[in-house]
Amino acid sequence: MRGNFIPSNTWNKARVNNTEVTLPNLEPKAYSLMNCEKKNLDFSYEEFSFSKELTETLKVFKNLEMDFVSTKDNALNKVVELELNKENNQLVDIIKIKACENSTLNLNLDYFTKENFEGFRHSIIEVEAGKNSNVKICISQRFSLDVLSIQSVYYKVKEGANVEFVQVDLGGRGNYVSYIGDLVEKDSNVNVSSIYFGKKEQKLDFNYITNQRGNSTKYALVVKGALTDKAEKICRATIDFKRGSSKSKGSEQEYVTLLSDDIRNVAVPILLCTEDDVEGLHAASAGKIDEDILFYIMSRGFSESDAKRLILESQFAEVIDLIDNEEVRKRVYTTLAEKLAEV
Repeated sequence: MRGNFIPSNTWNKARVNNTEVTLPNLEPKAYSLMNCEKKNLDFSYEEFSFSKELTETLKVFKNLEMDFVSTKDNALNKVVELELNKENNQLVDIIKIKACENSTLNLNLDYFTKENFEGFRHSIIEVEAGKNSNVKICISQRFSLDVLSIQSVYYKVKEGANVEFVQVDLGGRGNYVSYIGDLVEKDSNVNVSSIYFGKKEQKLDFNYITNQRGNSTKYALVVKGALTDKAEKICRATIDFKRGSSKSKGSEQEYVTLLSDDIRNVAVPILLCTEDDVEGLHAASAGKIDEDILFYIMSRGFSESDAKRLILESQFAEVIDLIDNEEVRKRVYTTLAEKLAEV
């Protein structure tokens, strides 16, 4: 099935307009490690996902629904642990998040495995940020390399609201991530900070799309990653300044460190505009570890492999340290250290 479509197609032979994913053999299966928590929120943005076709196909396999709400008088600060194991190796979840006007919401979603086995995850995460709300959502994916992971995020941001996403991708043999969002009213702000590490024959496929509709909106995307062995990665990043978005600013930046000559790395930055008086910025860079920095660290007594790991950890630390919850932050650092152990 195809997914991660870009909003404005380019030359087909470039093979960046979308991607294709093959589902494993699935059957309806319960997820017993977490109970559903539904509050009957009155919105659904499932159509804004990695693939409408895939979402429809997987509806019969849905085994977890969770809703989270913050109000002016009741802030939400929560960590949700979503483990896959041999008995619960299939998770098809829908998570709805609503921050009411003038409220604060901080949510950590930690997807992980503790051992190696074949597994599947498909997550749809929908976010509504009300007027003048403050929202922070940290999503960490720490699977083994035997798990196929597909994640879709949709966000709708109203006047004066501030939304921050922290996205961590450190596993999965196939890792597909979709972010689609609308800054619908004036002075709405969204920041997305993401890190990834790809090794062996992992396939990483990212698609970030934001529609800036209200005036004086701000959007910033920063993606940092590293690739080694025969890993493949494509990152599509689109900013679309819609009519009515005057005085808005948007930026998209990606930095990737290449640790092998056999990797495949593709960056697709896109700026679309139908409005005057806007500022759009995109930047992408790819390169090997700086030899001068590597030599300097090695001259202090570190081996070459230890020096490389230290450099990579320092590059990722800026994003990982945005995770407020200390326990989740420690888990991410531990997983990163394990992933970098063979570098």
